[in-house]
Amino acid sequence: MRRFIIAVLAGVLGLPGVSSAQSVLPRFETVEEGAPFPVDVNGPRYQRGFLVIAQSEAPEDHLELRLPVVIVRAQAPVPERAPVLFLPGGPGVGGLSAALYPGAYPWSAERDFVILGRRGTRHAEPSLRCEPIGPALVSRKPGARARLEQVIAECQSALEAQGVRREAYNTAASASDIEALREVLGYEQWSFFALSYGTRLALTYARDYPERVQSMVLDSPLPHGVQFDDAYPGHLEASLRRVAQLCAQSDDCNSAYPDLETRFFGAIDAAPRQCGTERVCQRHIVNSVPLSSASDLQRAPRLMDEATRLETGGEGVAYASDFDWGVRLSVWCSEALPYAQRRNGPLSDSFAGLDSAVFTPETCALWDVPARPQTELQQTVSEAPTLILAGELDALTPPSWAYEAARGLERSGVIILPAGFHTETTNWDGDGCALSLAARFFSSSGEMLGEPGPPACVEARSAPEFELR
Repeated sequence: MRRFIIAVLAGVLGLPGVSSAQSVLPRFETVEEGAPFPVDVNGPRYQRGFLVIAQSEAPEDHLELRLPVVIVRAQAPVPERAPVLFLPGGPGVGGLSAALYPGAYPWSAERDFVILGRRGTRHAEPSLRCEPIGPALVSRKPGARARLEQVIAECQSALEAQGVRREAYNTAASASDIEALREVLGYEQWSFFALSYGTRLALTYARDYPERVQSMVLDSPLPHGVQFDDAYPGHLEASLRRVAQLCAQSDDCNSAYPDLETRFFGAIDAAPRQCGTERVCQRHIVNSVPLSSASDLQRAPRLMDEATRLETGGEGVAYASDFDWGVRLSVWCSEALPYAQRRNGPLSDSFAGLDSAVFTPETCALWDVPARPQTELQQTVSEAPTLILAGELDALTPPSWAYEAARGLERSGVIILPAGFHTETTNWDGDGCALSLAARFFSSSGEMLGEPGPPACVEARSAPEFELR
């Protein structure tokens, strides 16, 4: 059985007291050391607990949400520096596992480092994990559509039995959760370390609570106003062409895979757009070359070369297994798809038939959540010092989006990482450049934004060491 100590709402974080009314919302419930918790972290630097909030403001909605929180205490706290809140990507990723590796984040020496399991994600109560939806979405087997309808209906039924309102799981609601957490913990401000979709959440919070943001690091930004579904094919094509060009500039790579760009895109042009049972189609060729990690980039020329000789098509790229699908559907179907143009944007004919939508209109119709107001897509304006990082070869959130995010951020700096990929700060096995820049930004309280010229580790970057035959 869990044992909780209820923190006084306006009390000192390090000295949790006891509230006389557990029904008061929001509140923070501290979990005693050694008691069960979603992640196995214990010790004097850790405080574990749950943020307890209302699911929505609807008067008939009585469901309370319990969101897991881990606070890694600063070793030598600097009082004027706000705690750093970790905002992972997604939507549909909780990110609580970051608490297992506090040493990977240098700023935790002088600031509290806070990890919040967002509403609806796997360790939250309730969870909108809906695990069977992922395999059903990517299946190409006969009856796949009927199976998808079945698993979505089953998930909806189970959630409704718990009192879950699917429309209550969106970016603005998560931003209000972050504000509730700040209030109950007694912090004056936040600094954000945000990745991918987490940058959209950080920017939403900065829009809704501008005085509560001290600084931000946005790695691979997804700013308001851009449409992933519309833009991804063009970004993917540009990244693949750049990989081929980097290969051509390397004697070893060019010798192993000569004329790679022409051959790869020629194979796409020659393949049918519609996928049948016998022939390799355009989607099979494109999906055979993932570009989401350092290892992906290293082997990309080899995979591009192999793709020119594909004889059979596979099932396509599988969705990440750690997505919490109910959350992902609620966010994407209410905020992204309603405003997508359902067109691919400026592309060559090679990618003209590639449908990049995260979810189709048919799938979103099954999930059935209303569109969020279009005003929520307006650009965020903020004076908070912000470091924006982007990878040169990132096909998901390309460098152009870093500059798009910066347009509304009056005190921001953009650093493009040569040969970089999506969320470079997570590349712990690489050169550590991106994470070191984030750490230096936080330690300098944003003053590094005024430094002339590119940082040394950026200048030292070279092309990837491509995997050869």
